[in-house]
Amino acid sequence: MTSMNAITENQRTAPSWTDWKWQQRNATRSAEQLLQIFPGLAPEAYEMIRRNQETRRLQITPYTLSLIRRTTDGSAPQPDDPIWRQCVPQWATEGTTGYEYDGETENWEMPEEMVTPIAQHKYDNRIIVRLSNVCHGYCQFCYEALRTLEKDSVKEPFQQKYWAATVDYVQRRPAIEEVILSGGDPLMLTDEQLDHVLGDLRRLDREITVRVHTRALTFNPFRITEELVEVLCRHHLNALGLHVNHPVEITPEFRDAVARLRRAVPIVFANIPLLGGINDDVTTMHDLVMALYAVGVIPHYLYHFMPFSPGAAEFRTSVRRGIEIIRALKRHVSNLAVPEFVLPHRSGKHSIPLLGENEPWPQWLTDDDGHPIIRYTNWRGEVVDYFDAPAGNQV
Repeated sequence: MTSMNAITENQRTAPSWTDWKWQQRNATRSAEQLLQIFPGLAPEAYEMIRRNQETRRLQITPYTLSLIRRTTDGSAPQPDDPIWRQCVPQWATEGTTGYEYDGETENWEMPEEMVTPIAQHKYDNRIIVRLSNVCHGYCQFCYEALRTLEKDSVKEPFQQKYWAATVDYVQRRPAIEEVILSGGDPLMLTDEQLDHVLGDLRRLDREITVRVHTRALTFNPFRITEELVEVLCRHHLNALGLHVNHPVEITPEFRDAVARLRRAVPIVFANIPLLGGINDDVTTMHDLVMALYAVGVIPHYLYHFMPFSPGAAEFRTSVRRGIEIIRALKRHVSNLAVPEFVLPHRSGKHSIPLLGENEPWPQWLTDDDGHPIIRYTNWRGEVVDYFDAPAGNQV
């Protein structure tokens, strides 16, 4: 065991370990620091990390580092470790093939949808607000890489004048029924700042739904303090969405944080990106969704990997693979634990029908007696007929 391993164990038992601000202050932010922690890191991997880090952010909290599986001698990460692969950019393929990350192409935030520099109005009844351009840690495949990963991001950061304009925009449009607070990570704001933001929304002249999206529970679960829970409870937060990718992220600390949140927020759900080599197999996805369901987190979306995102050559899988995984889960695990498989696209999300490659769409037919039926393939692969009601009947 290396000295760095021993230091990490000492840190885990120190009172400061559970201080979320201490976790952020002591995060690893450079290839050089990674090499000190993992002296057995292969030179070519170190060089790729160093090169990528010239233009993008790297940040791994001590808590997250403690989850990375090491080689037998403790000197290097396991190359296929799911946390290591998510957090560390050790590839050299960016921009070399079509649809890969080029530092310019936008996946999601279309200019005409940005009603203020921090607010996007894509769908009719809701807007998403970027409360922060920074995160507790950085997924190196981030779909919002132009905002979060780029060291020289051209995206505007949160400012009070932009927030005031956003609140005014919502106030003047009664059709807006929900405000989604996202980022980056909105929980990078202090409790006082969040209290102010949520208070402004609750002072509108009508009741709206407020949702928060965060990665904090997998990168820094200690952010879910009793003080934060009190703020969320005071302002009646309606829903909180978690970003979770692999069963190893469902730690005792994660479970404790979820338990605290569920005292304040009625709906806690998870969004899961489909990542090649990390969760693109049935067993891993089964274990992940059931672990979430067991602690009261609904697996909501399984996102197919967006094309113009970092690490596309590393993480992209076929849409067919995503369909296969969800089909293998459907009816074999609890239905509330089966996420909806969606394609995120600049024009909006699209839900994927769970049809096999040669499987026909359901057919509207009539049987030999003239009764309407719907013929489809069930979860066992059997072709079955469902007896429909005649046109005009309500059954």
